[in-house]
Amino acid sequence: MQTYITHIDVCTEEGIVRNGSLAVEDGRIKAIFPFQAERTDGYDLVIDGKGLMAIPGYIDAHCHGGGGFDFTDGSVEAAVGIRDFYAGHGVTTLYPTLAANSIPATIDALNAVREAMRLNRPGKPELCGVHLEGPFLNRAFKGSQAGDFLIDMSDKHFHQLYVQHSDVVRRTTIAPETGSHVAYFPALRRLGIQVSVGHSTAEYEQVVHAASQGATSVTHLYNAMSQTKKVGPFRVGGVVEAALTLDTLYAEIVADGYHLTNELIRIAYRCKGADKLSVCSDANRAAGGTHGEVFHACGMTYVIEQGVAMNSERTSLASSVTPIDGMVRHLIFNVGLPAVDVVRMASGATARMMGIAARKGSIAVGKDADLNLVDEAFHVLHSFCKGVQVR
Repeated sequence: MQTYITHIDVCTEEGIVRNGSLAVEDGRIKAIFPFQAERTDGYDLVIDGKGLMAIPGYIDAHCHGGGGFDFTDGSVEAAVGIRDFYAGHGVTTLYPTLAANSIPATIDALNAVREAMRLNRPGKPELCGVHLEGPFLNRAFKGSQAGDFLIDMSDKHFHQLYVQHSDVVRRTTIAPETGSHVAYFPALRRLGIQVSVGHSTAEYEQVVHAASQGATSVTHLYNAMSQTKKVGPFRVGGVVEAALTLDTLYAEIVADGYHLTNELIRIAYRCKGADKLSVCSDANRAAGGTHGEVFHACGMTYVIEQGVAMNSERTSLASSVTPIDGMVRHLIFNVGLPAVDVVRMASGATARMMGIAARKGSIAVGKDADLNLVDEAFHVLHSFCKGVQVR
């Protein structure tokens, strides 16, 4: 299958190709042209982009659910339903994220995602593997996670969740200061699992040690993590300061306009730059829902209010209800970040963090043809997953 997309600006890592065109063959980008081909009769499909911009498809490494489904439901139907919901929001790669739950329920959900991954095909967002956000977190910063399910890791748990599911788990969020968690980081990396620090009270030097043992990111920067505190007469940094200053760490942000103020995002952008700042939705089953909607997950009750999900006591935010396309618009038009950098944060940085940049995260010859065509307001009008248009 050969497709030619004409009359588009193409956002590449080298810059924007104005009024160019793209050739796609067998699911990959074949060529990027700074002009329009005189003859297009050799292509199976020719699409007139009509002055839109082609950007890489969004990659969401932290997504719990959407469209009424949650990955913790533990069914293939839920996983496929979530995948299809985000297909309409420019997400071309998705990492199903599981919040803390009982070990048996978590295993059921892992098995369901494995089955759903076997249904990956062009024209649908690719499920790339699970992100386990728990149960190995610190209760002091549990956020909206169900505290009853938070536990310390043991050899048994490591084997049950990671070794037995090393084909499906690709990322995990862990509090390194709790129990002997950090001792497992090298083994997790050997399994090919990206390790992230989150829901953590760790002090700066503990995060430095976690990074030396294999941690490469922090989960939802500023949220559910320690920051500068006073110990006696001295100031001691926390996870926030480590994330902002350690060059080896990627920092993930929930840019829905509620989890973080604009100035906090600008600080993160100035400290990390677009190549180390990853946008994630952290969205739950209520993504796409309406104000006042009540929903349940992992034995907890939540409600949508003021554009964001909260726990029933209104003491903690509970994931977001905003897909990445909405976050991209917020970052460009409300926070004021350069559009090209925002695109890198929503795709390229995440691809590098997850180790898939060789085939995803930017528009380049040889990479998967995961593309979005957006208008001037960055609304996604057309999306392609491995060269096949999402319908």
